[in-house]
Amino acid sequence: MCMQQETQVGAKHREQAAHKAYKEKHGSFPDLAVGLEGGLEWSQTIQDENGDDTLWCMAWMAVYGKRTCLLVDLMASTDSKYYTADKKPIFGLAKTATFLLPSSLAKLVEDGMELGHADDKVFGRVNSKQGSGTVGVLTNGLIDRSAYYEHALVLALVPWVRPDVYSPNDAPSFLSGLMKCYLN
Repeated sequence: MCMQQETQVGAKHREQAAHKAYKEKHGSFPDLAVGLEGGLEWSQTIQDENGDDTLWCMAWMAVYGKRTCLLVDLMASTDSKYYTADKKPIFGLAKTATFLLPSSLAKLVEDGMELGHADDKVFGRVNSKQGSGTVGVLTNGLIDRSAYYEHALVLALVPWVRPDVYSPNDAPSFLSGLMKCYLN
């Protein structure tokens, strides 16, 4: 499995854990469960000045739940012409923007260091992954971790925003088998 797929699966697992934790605590299923997983991916296509692969930062957002009347009333576009409530939960999945990491960070990650620790070492910070994250320091605060994830969340919610054009069968194929796990 490539790093990007691991990150997708990680987001799905986090969403599953949130779904399960809510069910255990409240005795009912949540309207929506959300999972986020940050990740890295190497590119052979875009190489650095030495001809080495480059390392890119990204994250995946997974959303799972039914399109209930309440959720659709709250989220659906006014362009949605019709809506039929789902009998089964559906998935939404989206990826954040992807950005190139500097070679100083890439080298530390390649040597086995976790990105947050590499960030702390290179930029002289402490626990940066709980703050603005790597995206924050590299953009000089123009985009912090929260802002970085917002677009992916909105895009993962598109099946709820436009229920008239997204059927439950539009779930990404790698997730289709997982829906069966929730229904059993």
